[in-house]
Amino acid sequence: MDLSFNNQNAHFVFGKDDRVRIDGMAYQPERCTEVGYLMRVDFGSGRCVQFSHAELGQWGAENRIQVDRNYFLPEEARRRLAKPEMCLSALTGRAARRLDRRDCYCTAAEELYREKKLKYTDASILANMREIVGRVMELAPKDVPQGDTTLKPTEDFGNAPAPRTLRRWLAEREAFGLKGHLDAIAKRGNRARRYCPEAMALLMRVAIGYLSRDKPTIKMIHEEVQLAFQERNKERASRGLPPFTIPSRETTRRCIRSFDPFSVMVAREGEAEARKKFRPRTTGISVTRPLERVEIDEWTVDVQTFLVTSGIYELLTDEEKQLLGLYFEEEIDPKTGKKKRKRMARWTLTAAICCATRCIVGLVLSRNPNPEAAVQLLHMITVNKGAWADAVGALTPWDMFGTPELIVFDGGSAFKSRRFRKAAEDLGVAWEMAINGVPETRGTCERSFLTFSTDFAPRLSGYTFSDIIEKGDADPEKRAALNLDDFTFALLRWVIDIYHNSPHGGLKGETPVQAWRRLSKKYGVTPPPSADMMRLCFGREFERSLDKSGTTVLGVKYQSEALQTELRLKKPKSLKVRWHPKDIGAISVQVDNAWYTVPAVDTSLKGVAAQTWLTAVRQVKSSSPKSNRLDNVAVREAIKAISERNAQAMGKAGLNLEDWSDERRAREENKLLSGVVFYEPQVPTQAKDDLGREIPSSAALLGEDDADGKTQSKGPRNSATSSIRFEED
Repeated sequence: MDLSFNNQNAHFVFGKDDRVRIDGMAYQPERCTEVGYLMRVDFGSGRCVQFSHAELGQWGAENRIQVDRNYFLPEEARRRLAKPEMCLSALTGRAARRLDRRDCYCTAAEELYREKKLKYTDASILANMREIVGRVMELAPKDVPQGDTTLKPTEDFGNAPAPRTLRRWLAEREAFGLKGHLDAIAKRGNRARRYCPEAMALLMRVAIGYLSRDKPTIKMIHEEVQLAFQERNKERASRGLPPFTIPSRETTRRCIRSFDPFSVMVAREGEAEARKKFRPRTTGISVTRPLERVEIDEWTVDVQTFLVTSGIYELLTDEEKQLLGLYFEEEIDPKTGKKKRKRMARWTLTAAICCATRCIVGLVLSRNPNPEAAVQLLHMITVNKGAWADAVGALTPWDMFGTPELIVFDGGSAFKSRRFRKAAEDLGVAWEMAINGVPETRGTCERSFLTFSTDFAPRLSGYTFSDIIEKGDADPEKRAALNLDDFTFALLRWVIDIYHNSPHGGLKGETPVQAWRRLSKKYGVTPPPSADMMRLCFGREFERSLDKSGTTVLGVKYQSEALQTELRLKKPKSLKVRWHPKDIGAISVQVDNAWYTVPAVDTSLKGVAAQTWLTAVRQVKSSSPKSNRLDNVAVREAIKAISERNAQAMGKAGLNLEDWSDERRAREENKLLSGVVFYEPQVPTQAKDDLGREIPSSAALLGEDDADGKTQSKGPRNSATSSIRFEED
């Protein structure tokens, strides 16, 4: 059996006086051929378009064609002029009952006429009215109330019309069909204004005061209307003119109600409230895949925290604390008028949420909205966030990561920065800047912040409340008991273990974790970029000199064959370098418009963050502050100790915004690392196939190099400075 549908054989016919509407566009048939129809577009202009029979058949099957029969005939035009265009099937209520009543009386009269029991004369109709009413009651719809005292005479089927009226109904039915029974009762009454234009202008001028942010009541406006009319009547009386009738309160109310409701709401409540109330509701955004649409925004956290941290605070310098927002700021004491250090602050949370799964895929804390926070947030979306989950001992994995397809943000300065938009473009991420002041365009993120404010913030000491009415007499600064480490711990645990595991209304009761697992298994996600692309997108670019030992960034030496080839062939004075503070194990160097990865000479630095490296160098240097020679082994041990001892603290601190501007990097290189030489200590080794141990020369122990790169000694050249082998017992 062939169940396929074919529209190729469909052949519609249209009259020359028909009006054919296709997708709302009106046409008049001009000519029919074997191929299709030629139809006029602008009636009378002669312009035509052609449609094939196959196209018309397809559109007809899709119910996209509407035909108005004989639309351009004079008789039809006269009928449309006499009776309004209306769909009779859509009539309801009193208008439908009036039409049904007229139709039933006309039908009953026509039946008696065909039975030759009635003539269309007043005497005959009056004589047979009882039988006409009986038949009408049989024809009347069953759901129409009968004998109801509240029914109007025009709607009561038992109320017989006058013979002349019935004859008029019969004539209208013959001329116009059922549409002839349509009446204009709804237009009855005098709707003209009873006030002259001058009085109406005075009333409108006073009533417009209702559109004010002071929100006056209708009673107040009516009192002003009365005063205005009394003053005007005194003026008219002095000129010998009759007074105006003072409007009643109902007249004033109707005048105010005639204003555009949207304009009234804008004037009294503000544009945002008016848009929220009158904005049409649709199905919203349609997303099906994880990271298909990611919305990012900023939220000022409703919690006061202490600026002191308990983990790595003592390992940071004052400048580093300042860059992380942890340093005590100065403020004026309102009681004494003296400067004092500010101990508490509120933070700005920059967050990213996946609209398909409602999972939080990125968080960054900063003291103020910052363009660098937006870049760090984009980087966080693309990396596995297991380190943050481990740092707080979360029970649920935070493995929601990948390259997003679309990022939506508002027009804030942090997101409009070229650095952020360039990074998104390089990753192949489409971005969309929503309209400022219209939070509905980022409804998913805005709703998540409401959950943060109502479910997370009230759980903590120092909650600042959302407004002054809700705050009441509470003092958040006195109740603040959390430092930044405590706050970060609570934030991460709440997001990972509570929010991600709570049933979500937007997911029809499914939790965000369950939605991520289901959708990622079904659709998958785009993998994160490579380490080289991460460095190019999120790293810092600057110039570095090149010599035979390679190049140095923040005290770390980098060397590769590509660098030495460039040095031998062109001997450039400087090269462009891309350096990522999250991983100093390698850099990218531009050679001949191409970027090459150059690893660090010390391979143990792979994956080490710049902040950890600087902290370790500072720790080792503090043990011998007068020496500019640092043992690489000691530095590596310090890095290991910091990572092990403060793994949780470093993980939580990674949520904070890190400022690695060119100024800071240059300042660290000039202050901490200026003149510092890193060396690898030589360890005595067992001689092969011989007794005893070999001791390196004093020059090797001192680690000095001559111009050719060979190790030399400061002392006299003799056998005492050469390698010595001694025999062990």
